[in-house]
Amino acid sequence: MIQRPLRRLLQAIIWMAALAPPVVAVGYLLYANLLNPQVVQRITSNYDGLYWDAAQLQIAYARFESQLLMFADGIDRDLDKVRLRYEVLQSKLNVMKGSTLSLDSTPGLKQRQDADLAILYATIAPFDAEIATLADNPERAAPMLMALDLHWTQVTDLALNRRFADVTEREAIRHDFIAKRRELFASGLVLLVLSAAAGVLLVMNGYRRTRLLHQQRAALEAEHQASRAAREASMAKDAFLGMISHELRTPLHAIVSSIELLGFNSHSEADCKVIQRLETAARQLEAQTKDLTDYARLGAGKLELRQEEFEPRELLQSIVDENEQAASSRGLVFEHAWVGAQRRVVADPHRIRQIAGNLVTNAIRYTERGKVRLEFWLQAPARDARPSQDEEGAPKPGGGDTLVIVVGDTGPGVAPDQIPLIFKEFTQLDTSRSRRYEGAGMGLAIVRGLVELFGGTIETQSRVGKGTTFTVRIPVTPVEPPAPAAVAEAALSARTVPQVLVVDDNPLVRDSLCEMVAHMGYRALAAGDADSALALLAREACDVVLLDLHMPGRDGYDFVAGLETAQDVLAQPRVIAVSADVAGLAALPEDALGGEGALFFDRLTKPVHYEVLRAALQRALSVPRAAA
Repeated sequence: MIQRPLRRLLQAIIWMAALAPPVVAVGYLLYANLLNPQVVQRITSNYDGLYWDAAQLQIAYARFESQLLMFADGIDRDLDKVRLRYEVLQSKLNVMKGSTLSLDSTPGLKQRQDADLAILYATIAPFDAEIATLADNPERAAPMLMALDLHWTQVTDLALNRRFADVTEREAIRHDFIAKRRELFASGLVLLVLSAAAGVLLVMNGYRRTRLLHQQRAALEAEHQASRAAREASMAKDAFLGMISHELRTPLHAIVSSIELLGFNSHSEADCKVIQRLETAARQLEAQTKDLTDYARLGAGKLELRQEEFEPRELLQSIVDENEQAASSRGLVFEHAWVGAQRRVVADPHRIRQIAGNLVTNAIRYTERGKVRLEFWLQAPARDARPSQDEEGAPKPGGGDTLVIVVGDTGPGVAPDQIPLIFKEFTQLDTSRSRRYEGAGMGLAIVRGLVELFGGTIETQSRVGKGTTFTVRIPVTPVEPPAPAAVAEAALSARTVPQVLVVDDNPLVRDSLCEMVAHMGYRALAAGDADSALALLAREACDVVLLDLHMPGRDGYDFVAGLETAQDVLAQPRVIAVSADVAGLAALPEDALGGEGALFFDRLTKPVHYEVLRAALQRALSVPRAAA
């Protein structure tokens, strides 16, 4: 019974003996570093802080006055020295102005200091111009000396006030510092005791901490795995959408081009209706394919804008032409308006067309009666929503830097609480099995993504039963109209009909492109691979090559490389890249298109429409062809 208390007492003595050295050591360190008179004296000794800047200003002020006086008396007519002293005085004033911010705790003193500095600034500011005239008029130094002498009071007040503030602040800091060091010493001892107790608690809780760490690691690893799985699923989704879009574009090109070629021939009324239905369905399929591609690229952050020069009013008219028939077929009035005169701007017209086209398509789809309105205008960098106009209806000088697109309809409208939902992908407000409107719910999501890519804004105003109005603002760069350029001859050879070579491994695409080229009045040649195309160019001088980039064996890039090094090619044609790989075409660098030395003259995305192909060929044929 007696041995157990003795054992506990012995353990307590051992613990105290173990804790005594560190407690004494920490106590000594706290005293030596916090309460040692030498340390306190070194830290709390007087110093010239705020006063130092004022003293420097006094010296600079006196030196400038002295140098100016010597110049006025003819003792030293070195104007550079006067200028130097003036600049030093200015710098000291700037230093004083910056250090005045430290007087926020004494607003009265700070206000007086600011007032004195303002007077000094106002006094010496005109000296800059006066000094420049001293070389010719030394007598102008006299008014400057009088002004300097008049304001010595402000300089002296600045120094005295700062000295007073310095002494007062340092005294308060010294008393506060000593008091806090004493408190810190006492707190350190208490903290030491608490640390010893905490050490015991840490040992007791060690097992629990280890177990919690294992649980946290397991949870973190599970979270990482879930994040990786989500990323992989997103990448797989984007890759799947991109692959599906690419695989659909090649056969879709043959369908679209064949329908367009059929439309050029005469048919019975019944056949025309069938062709029209086919064309409508093909365009819907093409639009959905394009939406899939753009949605995947937006999600992957790979969609880039291509800056081009274009005419917004022409873009408006082309959008109207594309959608007028759809609106008419539903019995809707399609109104459109352009505010202001024609003016060219720089932006991405293809993406702007997609934004406006998606909004117009949605408006036509959801409006059963009434009208759809599309409006474009260039907004100048002012508060007015519309640009001011002169007497002839043209915008006044200043130029717009924002293209405003307004699409309104008289459809069912959207409730205010549901407006954010219409911009979510794959979202339909009417999810019932008997819903009245079709669509995948991607159009407005893509519109919002494209507008954000432009750095623009989109606003929605809607009333249930009255209709909806979308207002899009996209920044553009106005440009001056180009000087008229001379159009080159279509071909350099004696023949009058240009020759176009179609290179594509898919026979459906190859044949459809050849038929469209022939229908345009050009002579169409065809090759199924790069080697056959190079061999044909050694026999025939072609003006343009429509080149598929992705072919088995030697692809389009190998063909271009072989074309540049070939010795037996009769003439170097303009090469237009044609591909269903939208991402690949968009990834082409700027220097790979257009000018001399570029890989390709232009690029076209499958399916290629008749009018798009004709415009591209006309651009290519308007440029002189280099001889081989």
